[in-house]
Amino acid sequence: MRCLKRRVAAILLAGSFGLTSWSQQSESNKADTKQKDIDPLALKVLKAATDPLREAKSFSFRALVSREDVGTNGQVITLFNLSDVTLQRPDKLHVDYRGRGKKVQLFYNAGQFVLYTPEEKLYTSISCSKTVDSALEDLDKRNVFIPIRNFLGSDPYQSLTDNLVTAYVIGQVMLFDEPVHQLAFTEPKAEWQLWVVGGDRPRIRRLQVIDKTKPWHPRITVDFLDWDLNAAPSPDLFTFNKPPDAKEIGLLKELTRK
Repeated sequence: MRCLKRRVAAILLAGSFGLTSWSQQSESNKADTKQKDIDPLALKVLKAATDPLREAKSFSFRALVSREDVGTNGQVITLFNLSDVTLQRPDKLHVDYRGRGKKVQLFYNAGQFVLYTPEEKLYTSISCSKTVDSALEDLDKRNVFIPIRNFLGSDPYQSLTDNLVTAYVIGQVMLFDEPVHQLAFTEPKAEWQLWVVGGDRPRIRRLQVIDKTKPWHPRITVDFLDWDLNAAPSPDLFTFNKPPDAKEIGLLKELTRK
């Protein structure tokens, strides 16, 4: 039974952040420049919303995520999770993830990632690069993906625009009771929309992505709430203090051997 619990927790650790990063640099994903149709105003709004993230030394936010998956009978189902995210540049990240009735914590501190399930008291540790940008790429290679990773890097605008084919301004709309600017983008392997709060303090309010690499085109929606671009997190937030009865599992080593 104990072995079974560890295996379940291992699957949970692998799947908690398990959405492929949808906007990455790769030669195979480069757009044909002849097909591009990009409105400069869309890029201007996107830059205004992401520059505060690039300039912030520390920030935090809450992400409400809904994503589509396919069930064993082929039916598309919707899954939900909630994450509280805190980042401190250049080398610290903490994520509290809650979904599927479970909680997973991610700690990153200057070259060391730890994923921990408090209920099962199981964890896996990963030695990786010593900056957030490179460390997130290291996680990608180990099949642990964070869907909001583009907003965590040192230059969110650059990572979001590298592979663009089209970019349009839909216009100003109401998101519930809040006026926002709606933008629409396409890439070779994805299409996505962004809703941005304007004014003197622009911020990203919602993201929606459609993955075109899968035949059923799954959709992910992220609502960004409670932005704090002047966060002052405690250093302890980024350090995993191992409980005496916590057990380590070799999850990521097993994944990389497959």
